[in-house]
Amino acid sequence: MKLSGSVGGVRHTVRIGSRMKQPILLASAFALLAFAAPVSAQDPTSMTGSMTAADVGASPMTSTSAADYVKLAADGDNYEIQSSKLAEMRSKRADVKAFAKQMITDHMQTSKSLMAALNNADRKIAPPSSILSTANMSKIQLLKQAPRASFDDLYLQQQLQAHQMAWSVHKGYAKTGTDPALKQVASTAVPVVEMHLQHLKAMAGAMSAN
Repeated sequence: MKLSGSVGGVRHTVRIGSRMKQPILLASAFALLAFAAPVSAQDPTSMTGSMTAADVGASPMTSTSAADYVKLAADGDNYEIQSSKLAEMRSKRADVKAFAKQMITDHMQTSKSLMAALNNADRKIAPPSSILSTANMSKIQLLKQAPRASFDDLYLQQQLQAHQMAWSVHKGYAKTGTDPALKQVASTAVPVVEMHLQHLKAMAGAMSAN
Protein backbone atom coordinates (compact mmCIF):
# COMPACT_ATOMS: atom_id res chain seq x y z
CA MET A 1 0.00 0.00 0.00
CA LYS A 2 1.23 3.50 -0.84
CA LEU A 3 0.69 6.69 1.17
CA SER A 4 1.57 10.11 -0.15
CA GLY A 5 2.58 13.36 1.51
CA SER A 6 4.88 16.30 0.93
CA VAL A 7 8.11 16.79 2.89
CA GLY A 8 10.41 19.68 2.18
CA GLY A 9 8.29 20.67 -0.82
CA VAL A 10 8.87 17.29 -2.47
CA ARG A 11 6.08 14.75 -2.94
CA HIS A 12 6.95 11.48 -1.20
CA THR A 13 5.35 8.07 -1.47
CA VAL A 14 5.76 5.64 1.42
CA ARG A 15 5.40 1.94 0.66
CA ILE A 16 4.13 0.12 3.76
CA GLY A 17 5.68 -3.23 4.47
CA SER A 18 9.02 -2.55 2.68
CA ARG A 19 11.74 -1.42 4.37
CA MET A 20 18.98 17.73 3.12
CA LYS A 21 22.15 18.78 2.01
CA GLN A 22 22.01 21.96 3.86
CA PRO A 23 24.37 21.92 6.83
CA ILE A 24 22.69 22.42 10.16
CA LEU A 25 24.99 24.05 12.67
CA LEU A 26 24.51 24.29 16.38
CA ALA A 27 24.75 27.10 18.84
CA SER A 28 25.99 25.98 22.21
CA ALA A 29 24.70 27.33 25.50
CA PHE A 30 21.54 29.12 24.34
CA ALA A 31 20.26 26.22 22.28
CA LEU A 32 21.26 23.66 24.89
CA LEU A 33 18.88 25.22 27.39
CA ALA A 34 15.99 24.88 24.96
CA PHE A 35 16.06 21.09 24.82
CA ALA A 36 17.32 20.39 28.33
CA ALA A 37 13.83 20.72 29.81
CA PRO A 38 11.54 17.68 29.61
CA VAL A 39 8.65 17.82 27.20
CA SER A 40 6.11 17.65 30.02
CA ALA A 41 7.44 20.96 31.36
CA GLN A 42 7.20 22.73 28.02
CA ASP A 43 3.41 23.20 28.27
CA PRO A 44 2.43 23.00 24.59
CA THR A 45 -0.27 25.51 23.71
CA SER A 46 -2.24 23.00 21.68
CA MET A 47 -2.64 19.24 21.78
CA THR A 48 -2.58 19.23 17.99
CA GLY A 49 0.30 21.66 17.59
CA SER A 50 0.56 25.20 16.29
CA MET A 51 2.87 24.96 13.26
CA THR A 52 1.56 25.11 9.72
CA ALA A 53 2.64 23.01 6.76
CA ALA A 54 4.62 26.03 5.52
CA ASP A 55 6.39 26.30 8.89
CA VAL A 56 7.36 22.63 8.80
CA GLY A 57 8.07 22.20 5.12
CA ALA A 58 5.77 19.20 4.90
CA SER A 59 2.08 18.49 4.41
CA PRO A 60 -0.06 16.22 6.61
CA MET A 61 -0.30 12.67 5.31
CA THR A 62 -3.93 11.79 4.71
CA SER A 63 -5.89 8.59 4.07
CA THR A 64 -3.74 6.63 6.50
CA SER A 65 -5.30 3.50 7.99
CA ALA A 66 -4.89 2.74 11.68
CA ALA A 67 -2.55 -0.17 10.93
CA ASP A 68 -0.39 1.92 8.61
CA TYR A 69 -0.24 4.80 11.08
CA VAL A 70 1.06 2.40 13.73
CA LYS A 71 3.76 1.08 11.37
CA LEU A 72 4.90 4.54 10.31
CA ALA A 73 4.86 6.04 13.81
CA ALA A 74 6.70 3.08 15.33
CA ASP A 75 9.32 3.09 12.57
CA GLY A 76 9.92 6.79 13.10
CA ASP A 77 10.33 6.41 16.85
CA ASN A 78 12.63 3.42 16.39
CA TYR A 79 14.83 5.36 13.98
CA GLU A 80 14.98 8.39 16.29
CA ILE A 81 16.05 6.24 19.23
CA GLN A 82 18.68 4.27 17.31
CA SER A 83 20.16 7.28 15.52
CA SER A 84 20.29 9.31 18.72
CA LYS A 85 22.04 6.52 20.60
CA LEU A 86 24.69 6.64 17.89
CA ALA A 87 24.91 10.41 18.35
CA GLU A 88 25.45 10.01 22.08
CA MET A 89 28.42 7.78 21.31
CA ARG A 90 29.87 9.39 18.18
CA SER A 91 29.14 13.11 18.40
CA LYS A 92 32.02 15.44 19.17
CA ARG A 93 29.74 18.21 20.45
CA ALA A 94 28.16 18.46 23.89
CA ASP A 95 25.09 20.23 22.52
CA VAL A 96 24.46 17.53 19.92
CA LYS A 97 24.77 14.88 22.62
CA ALA A 98 22.27 16.76 24.79
CA PHE A 99 19.85 17.00 21.88
CA ALA A 100 20.26 13.28 21.18
CA LYS A 101 19.59 12.43 24.82
CA GLN A 102 16.35 14.39 24.70
CA MET A 103 15.33 12.65 21.46
CA ILE A 104 15.78 9.26 23.10
CA THR A 105 13.69 10.27 26.12
CA ASP A 106 10.89 11.84 24.08
CA HIS A 107 10.63 9.16 21.42
CA MET A 108 10.70 6.36 23.97
CA GLN A 109 7.70 8.08 25.56
CA THR A 110 5.78 8.48 22.29
CA SER A 111 6.56 4.85 21.46
CA LYS A 112 5.26 3.76 24.87
CA SER A 113 2.04 5.71 24.31
CA LEU A 114 1.60 4.12 20.89
CA MET A 115 2.03 0.61 22.26
CA ALA A 116 -0.43 1.31 25.09
CA ALA A 117 -3.05 2.45 22.58
CA LEU A 118 -2.93 -0.94 20.87
CA ASN A 119 -4.39 -2.59 23.97
CA ASN A 120 -8.04 -2.20 23.05
CA ALA A 121 -10.62 -4.96 23.34
CA ASP A 122 -12.83 -3.34 20.67
CA ARG A 123 -10.34 -3.83 17.85
CA LYS A 124 -7.10 -5.64 17.13
CA ILE A 125 -4.07 -4.09 15.41
CA ALA A 126 -0.91 -6.12 15.02
CA PRO A 127 2.09 -4.79 16.98
CA PRO A 128 4.60 -3.09 14.65
CA SER A 129 7.88 -4.69 13.70
CA SER A 130 10.96 -3.72 15.68
CA ILE A 131 13.00 -3.95 12.45
CA LEU A 132 13.58 -0.61 10.77
CA SER A 133 12.25 0.13 7.31
CA THR A 134 14.77 -0.04 4.48
CA ALA A 135 14.94 3.76 4.23
CA ASN A 136 15.62 4.28 7.92
CA MET A 137 18.06 1.39 8.10
CA SER A 138 20.02 3.04 5.29
CA LYS A 139 20.17 6.27 7.30
CA ILE A 140 21.51 4.39 10.30
CA GLN A 141 24.20 2.78 8.14
CA LEU A 142 25.23 6.21 6.83
CA LEU A 143 25.59 7.46 10.39
CA LYS A 144 27.69 4.45 11.35
CA GLN A 145 29.98 4.92 8.35
CA ALA A 146 30.31 8.70 8.57
CA PRO A 147 33.69 10.10 9.67
CA ARG A 148 33.44 11.65 13.11
CA ALA A 149 34.33 15.03 11.67
CA SER A 150 31.14 15.07 9.59
CA PHE A 151 28.90 12.97 11.85
CA ASP A 152 27.17 15.88 13.59
CA ASP A 153 26.12 17.64 10.39
CA LEU A 154 24.78 14.38 8.95
CA TYR A 155 22.90 13.47 12.13
CA LEU A 156 21.21 16.87 12.34
CA GLN A 157 20.44 16.87 8.63
CA GLN A 158 18.69 13.52 9.09
CA GLN A 159 16.92 14.77 12.20
CA LEU A 160 15.30 17.65 10.35
CA GLN A 161 14.07 15.38 7.58
CA ALA A 162 12.87 12.71 10.02
CA HIS A 163 10.91 15.23 12.07
CA GLN A 164 9.29 16.67 8.96
CA MET A 165 8.13 13.15 8.12
CA ALA A 166 6.99 12.52 11.69
CA TRP A 167 4.95 15.73 11.66
CA SER A 168 3.38 14.68 8.36
CA VAL A 169 2.39 11.28 9.78
CA HIS A 170 1.12 12.42 13.18
CA LYS A 171 -0.55 15.64 12.02
CA GLY A 172 -2.32 13.79 9.24
CA TYR A 173 -3.69 11.09 11.52
CA ALA A 174 -4.63 13.62 14.20
CA LYS A 175 -6.77 15.37 11.59
CA THR A 176 -8.21 12.50 9.57
CA GLY A 177 -7.61 9.28 11.54
CA THR A 178 -10.53 7.04 12.42
CA ASP A 179 -9.29 5.24 15.55
CA PRO A 180 -9.98 7.41 18.65
CA ALA A 181 -7.14 6.01 20.77
CA LEU A 182 -4.59 6.41 17.98
CA LYS A 183 -5.87 9.90 17.16
CA GLN A 184 -5.12 10.82 20.76
CA VAL A 185 -1.59 9.42 20.40
CA ALA A 186 -1.10 11.39 17.19
CA SER A 187 -2.52 14.60 18.65
CA THR A 188 -0.19 14.33 21.65
CA ALA A 189 2.83 13.59 19.46
CA VAL A 190 2.40 16.61 17.18
CA PRO A 191 3.47 19.31 19.70
CA VAL A 192 6.42 17.13 20.76
CA VAL A 193 7.62 16.88 17.16
CA GLU A 194 7.05 20.61 16.68
CA MET A 195 9.22 21.44 19.67
CA HIS A 196 12.00 19.30 18.23
CA LEU A 197 11.68 21.12 14.90
CA GLN A 198 11.75 24.49 16.66
CA HIS A 199 14.91 23.48 18.53
CA LEU A 200 16.64 22.45 15.31
CA LYS A 201 15.70 25.68 13.53
CA ALA A 202 16.59 27.86 16.52
CA MET A 203 20.02 26.25 16.81
CA ALA A 204 20.73 26.77 13.12
CA GLY A 205 19.53 30.38 13.30
CA ALA A 206 21.55 31.19 16.41
CA MET A 207 24.76 29.84 14.90
CA SER A 208 24.28 31.63 11.56
CA ALA A 209 23.87 34.90 13.48
CA ASN A 210 27.31 34.48 15.10
